[in-house]
Amino acid sequence: MSRRVIVNSPAQPREIPFHLRLEISERRLLLRVGDLALTVIAVFGALWIWARLANRSLDMELVREQIGWVALIGLGWPLWLMLADMYNLRLVARVGPSMRRIFLGGLALLVAYLILFFVLSRAPVTGILAVIETGAPPLRFAPALAVVALVTLMVIWRLAYIRVLGAPHARRRLLILGTGRAGSILSHIILKGHSPYYEIVGFLDESPQARFDQIGGIPVLGGVDRLGDVVWERRIDEIVIASGEVSGEVLQVLMDCYENGVAITPMPLLYERLTGKIAVEHVGSQWYVALPLQSRPTRTAEAVVKRLLDLVGGCVLTVALLILLPFIALAIRLDSPGPVFHRQQRVGWRGRPFTVLKFRSMVPDAEPDGAAQWAAKDDPRVTRVGRLLRQMRLDELPQALNVLRGEMSLVGPRPERPEFVERLQQEIPFYRVRLAVKPGLTGWAQINYGYSDSVEAALTKLQYDLYYLKHQSFWFDLLILARTVYVVLRMKGQ
Repeated sequence: MSRRVIVNSPAQPREIPFHLRLEISERRLLLRVGDLALTVIAVFGALWIWARLANRSLDMELVREQIGWVALIGLGWPLWLMLADMYNLRLVARVGPSMRRIFLGGLALLVAYLILFFVLSRAPVTGILAVIETGAPPLRFAPALAVVALVTLMVIWRLAYIRVLGAPHARRRLLILGTGRAGSILSHIILKGHSPYYEIVGFLDESPQARFDQIGGIPVLGGVDRLGDVVWERRIDEIVIASGEVSGEVLQVLMDCYENGVAITPMPLLYERLTGKIAVEHVGSQWYVALPLQSRPTRTAEAVVKRLLDLVGGCVLTVALLILLPFIALAIRLDSPGPVFHRQQRVGWRGRPFTVLKFRSMVPDAEPDGAAQWAAKDDPRVTRVGRLLRQMRLDELPQALNVLRGEMSLVGPRPERPEFVERLQQEIPFYRVRLAVKPGLTGWAQINYGYSDSVEAALTKLQYDLYYLKHQSFWFDLLILARTVYVVLRMKGQ
């Protein structure tokens, strides 16, 4: 197969070979399909082997009898892959972290099955639980075999993925149009964590003549007048627009490239796909990239479902609060003098102020002069119990009451103090957009980043918040909630 690219003028067509190099979305889809297929093969393969040994047929009756552990593995394994961030292409490309997460997931499944087995084996012998130990050999052999097979197949599959799709021949050849800060930042992100998937062939200067020889070790191949020649000579798969303005002549060449199979991507969009953030400081005239402008006909229904989720989650967390309150309160009072709870003004939906309730995690006079101060990761004002509460995110548990009152949601941007909001919206573009939704008990920024202890950190968190606003959905909220539970269990809170 071939494709034709117009080089500098419509009168000079040339042909270059076509190579299939998968885009980010295609790589993630391939991973999900492969993981799902291996899960099905492992589960039903184990059932089939056990059925042969027990002289039974593999039919729907057998599956219904064993629906407990089949559902545990069939649903638990995909859930684990999401919680462990196993579709983060930057992590997927690294053998060590990927293998550790696979083996840890297999161990978690075995432990979960053992708990299920010992609990159900002592339950009344009714319904689908009646056959937990029937057959010869013992039926518990099947789920153990399924987990071992699944881990083995996943190791082989992920190693093959890294070896084949991380090889040089499978990398998308990228040309960055623009030699400013936006292009430089994008190249740094790719080189730092996505080099197995992208090969940056070079930069092209926005001006007719190149003003630099190289940027960050990557060559500048000339001015914009050489766009067509470079695309043909270097077999470019994707052109990233990292310049502010594109002339009509350059746009015509870009359209010619697009018609012949070369992807054209604005820098903010590729930045978003690679990082899960919105590059608010680099959108320029493409301001619409940073805002959730898409109108969905189901928005009202989504709002109702989100509120129902908030009510259910708020009730569950309130019950947990009532159970843990005596123990946490005692620990706080024994650790340092002062109140158990801490009240603080925050800015909520549409800029409305409200009071959040937290377990006190700092010394009583944390702000002696009354001026608002950033909370840092290793803040010396945090008490010993407060540090433990923060690691487990239990200091935020009283905000379940804010959720029930409708001042907050389970998922959303974290509410900020009025003093900081006033300052940040003056210094950071689009900062006020995060007030378009209710603040959350947890959020996309919270599971990907720590405390905001500076304007720069606040900018990074805003990038994550805007990504959440742009892609907000019921399923995205569930993923964030599940990841939050994962963070809490690992005590990785800040």
